[in-house]
Amino acid sequence: MPRSLWILFCAGVNLILAQYWTMKEFLLVFESSEVTILLVLVAFLACCSIGYALSPRIFRPSLLWICLGLVAGQVFFPWLIKELAALWYQRSLPHMTLSLLAFGTLLMAPLSTVFLPYLIGVREETTGSGQDETLARCYAVELGGAILGIMLILTVGRVSFTALLVLYFLNLSVMLAFLFDRRDLFYAGAPAALLYGFLYGPMDRAAAVDFYKGRDGYSQVEILASTQSIYNRIDVLLEAQKEKLLLLNGRVYFDPIELEAFNRYLAGVPASLMPGSRVLIVGTGSLSSVFHASRTARSVESVEIDEQVVGLTRNLFREFNHLEQVKDWTLHIDDAKHFLGSSQEQYDLIVIDLVPPVYVQTALLYTREFYELVKQRLTPRGVLAIYTGRWLGSPEMLESRDSPEKTIDAVFPDYLVLNSQAAENGFVYASKDLPFSKHDVVTLLDSWGASGEDQVFEPAQVRPLIQDKVVTSMDNLEIVLEWAPSNYRAFASAFRITP
Repeated sequence: MPRSLWILFCAGVNLILAQYWTMKEFLLVFESSEVTILLVLVAFLACCSIGYALSPRIFRPSLLWICLGLVAGQVFFPWLIKELAALWYQRSLPHMTLSLLAFGTLLMAPLSTVFLPYLIGVREETTGSGQDETLARCYAVELGGAILGIMLILTVGRVSFTALLVLYFLNLSVMLAFLFDRRDLFYAGAPAALLYGFLYGPMDRAAAVDFYKGRDGYSQVEILASTQSIYNRIDVLLEAQKEKLLLLNGRVYFDPIELEAFNRYLAGVPASLMPGSRVLIVGTGSLSSVFHASRTARSVESVEIDEQVVGLTRNLFREFNHLEQVKDWTLHIDDAKHFLGSSQEQYDLIVIDLVPPVYVQTALLYTREFYELVKQRLTPRGVLAIYTGRWLGSPEMLESRDSPEKTIDAVFPDYLVLNSQAAENGFVYASKDLPFSKHDVVTLLDSWGASGEDQVFEPAQVRPLIQDKVVTSMDNLEIVLEWAPSNYRAFASAFRITP
């Protein structure tokens, strides 16, 4: 294969890796959501056109220096984007989203796309091939590289994110050496790519500390552990008061106060009212919910799609999950939909301890169809426990179009809604035939000293508040927009199509 086609093949690989890398960084510095992904993707593709603009003959004498400048920017991209985001957050600067998107995607996108139009022009000049024939062949080769890039993310990316970045810069050094016929670019670039693999972790952690300080106002914070899985960036922080926090893609998913109480209400309340139950928990987080359920359960099983979350939290949050005290606990690494859909097992209690529906894939686990699937896996008096994200009757709940209570009401005839002050959240316990009553819940909460702060609602009290809400289903996932960061909602809602 001619050298020019090898360059295009490598460019296709790096185009995909650059998109993946850019997405990972922006999911941290912005509030991670499906809307964030769409904004970054649109910005990335828009900035790709700059690569096409750099390809004409007028830029050829300076193309090497343009490429080297972009490479230098990409080397420091993980550090620069976090430091700039920290500055934006600290000073509440306007137009942060657009400014950071423009900066980041201008660094990452053009270098991956300059090669296709450039080499098409070169091949037309040197071979005399027709434009259509040359374009078809060159694009097909670059597309083949893109497919390999996807395969690398799904294989190497599952093992090590840093290894992907090393491959990215190794590939880049090969491309530039071929393009400019300069072997010294490869001889310098290859060891630099390997060195980057050693320096990326410390550089990334230092920048992440500055970012969390700037965004959250911590006077002091330490990163105890950090890793990038194919699904999440996972950080475990220790802040000044020695409180340990779990963050996924920059969002807090466990703290020792509200979110510890969250696990107690989500898993501990129904498990305590159903002693001797067989329990399934969908999602893991800190694994604290496993401990709260296990105290009265006969057995506990967990389903988690991201093995690296469990790998970090199993030991780092041992003072909350007390796994050494948990008997008969089984972990399944699987997608919840696949696990429940391919199993005929029956459970007395199924707890949904998932990240909020900020992404389409997680939102599918908040739909009527998923709850119908869960109902099939419950024993006759089995219970589904979920959280709602806000108190029943709160202004936020009344103003939103979606309502988890509405979806539950469409599937389960019997349920209770609990507003917890300690957890600052709402919870629903639903069943075909609920094995405990409102009085039972209140009595339990009273024994915990919490009944005076909490409210429990029966269906007759709930339905007047949800009559104008929409049921979340596979055909209606507006819940993703409702859970998007508040500064994105107006933007996203402008594109909502209403019948």
